[in-house]
Amino acid sequence: MPTPRGWIVAAGGAVLLAAGALLGYAELAVLGGVAVLAVLAAVAFVLLTPPARATVTRTVTATRLRPGTSTRVRIAVGDSGTTRRRRPGRLTERIADADGARSAAFRIVGESGEVGYDLTAERRGVVELGPARIGGADPLGLARWRRRRGGTDRVWVHPRWQALRTLPVGAAPDPDGTLDGVRGSGLTFHALRDYVPGDEARHVHWLSTARRGRLTVREYADTSHPRLTVLVDDRATPAGRGGLDAVADAAGSVMVTAVRAGVECEAHLLSGRGADTSAGLPPLLDLLAEARPDRAADLPAACARVRDRAVGDAVVLVSGALTAADLRAFAELGSRFPALVAAIVGPEVPASASGVTVVHGENAAEFADRWNEAPWAR
Repeated sequence: MPTPRGWIVAAGGAVLLAAGALLGYAELAVLGGVAVLAVLAAVAFVLLTPPARATVTRTVTATRLRPGTSTRVRIAVGDSGTTRRRRPGRLTERIADADGARSAAFRIVGESGEVGYDLTAERRGVVELGPARIGGADPLGLARWRRRRGGTDRVWVHPRWQALRTLPVGAAPDPDGTLDGVRGSGLTFHALRDYVPGDEARHVHWLSTARRGRLTVREYADTSHPRLTVLVDDRATPAGRGGLDAVADAAGSVMVTAVRAGVECEAHLLSGRGADTSAGLPPLLDLLAEARPDRAADLPAACARVRDRAVGDAVVLVSGALTAADLRAFAELGSRFPALVAAIVGPEVPASASGVTVVHGENAAEFADRWNEAPWAR
């Protein structure tokens, strides 16, 4: 297609051609015709000459960042075309983050080359890089071509977390920390489930097997290690994404503290997605980076899922605002978990509920201070 220069030349040529024809000036008509033909020839050159078989390879130094940090992105362009092919002279990289999509343009010198830029993480979220577009123009710059090349890469921007002094369960990360609410070691009955090949015969529950008509076994949970479940409130609120950022910061602080203290931790968004420490800390923080306000998120439904599936010593619900009804629904988990904590990060003064410890801070920093000052059981 024509470039801006090509459109100007074509429009000027058309005006000169029309003026020469109307006024009887052959010179103007010839000049206008040459201009129009030059643009048409440039378009034909771009359409008829095949593009180079260029390859685009992107390398990202670090794929997980914290707000305010940067990573280096390098894009290598390889050209295996011949001299009769159009070679790329320009590369455009698409960068989409929490604030929208933008483009970064680079000039490619020679048959192939490498370009790069520093990607700075502005706020929590996921940054999608690519796909890249390569292109070029005819020798006069009157027409251009573009082709999409390469795939996409993702960079996770984790929340701003800070280590807390202690937890309602498990080991604290400092020498003065204590173990709060940890039960004795060993295997504890958790639930009944259908038999699967490999289950031990001594775990078969014969009474339930006779009643249900199929083999049923006892499932046990290892209580020798403390466990922590974190519920992250990703419901859509008037605070929008900024409010969820503060919630993610607080939830990240709880998760990092748990993992560093050797406490098994699993996290669940109210909208349904979850992660655990089976692959370490990154999946937990990735989950927080990917969290977006979700109108379908439901607190009672999330509590029901945790009550049916999870086992552990404590549940921490992190939210920007909780009503009395929310806290009552959360308090129903008290029959399964020894400790329930509602961590609220926002300006509203929270309600209270029996059996739930409420920790409130207007922002993530104040929340951390209030958490460290809380009278956890010793």
